Amino acid sequence: MVFAFACASARSEPAAPATIADSDSGSVAASDAESVGTPDSASVAVADSGISDSIIDAALPAPPPPKVVLHLGDSMVGGYGGVTKALEAHFKSLGSKFVRDWQESVSILTFDHETKLQELIAKHSPDLIILTLGANDVFVPYPSSLAGSVRSLARKMSAGGRACFWMAPPIWKKDTGIVEVIKQNAAPCKVFDASHLSIARAGDGIHPTNAGGATWADAFFAFYEGTGPATPNEPSAVVASP
Repeated sequence: MVFAFACASARSEPAAPATIADSDSGSVAASDAESVGTPDSASVAVADSGISDSIIDAALPAPPPPKVVLHLGDSMVGGYGGVTKALEAHFKSLGSKFVRDWQESVSILTFDHETKLQELIAKHSPDLIILTLGANDVFVPYPSSLAGSVRSLARKMSAGGRACFWMAPPIWKKDTGIVEVIKQNAAPCKVFDASHLSIARAGDGIHPTNAGGATWADAFFAFYEGTGPATPNEPSAVVASP
């Protein structure tokens, strides 16, 4: 089963949300299987201390305003609406130039094999990249096979010390593990996990409306500025009694 999201690169008109076929018996071909990478040192330290990574990330100081922000990825980017519209307003308030780009039906593996990312970096010279990608991989049967592509994209985004964030999708059904694969392999890019975020969605029940995109963007921007968690609305862990 292949999940298609509607978004087209650099359009002059807004793209309508695509309908995504859903099937419990579907499958997506995976190639170049690789094991999931090791968490970065910050994550390990958090795990050892028993303190939530969301709390640690929220305590980080806000970064200096970026000169050029590049937001790109799949149809969850939203074209000229949704999350990218709201993000643009946030970053423009900092005085940043904001560039958006989105594609139809693009998966992590496909995006890694393309040259779109490198071309946009060469054209716009962003000092901050935000990648919204993974929605077309929510139901892949072997998400760990995409670990290598996640690491590859993270290396491309962060080349030269560039700041980068990966916005994992606000999933509409339980995923097979792609969000965790992204979180474990996207370093040095920071990961914003919207899995548990409740947002208003379009008629397809998947893509955010403008209001839903604003909710998502607000939560991400709070994380970016160091005032919000990396995983908003994360279910509280159950602590066993001694």
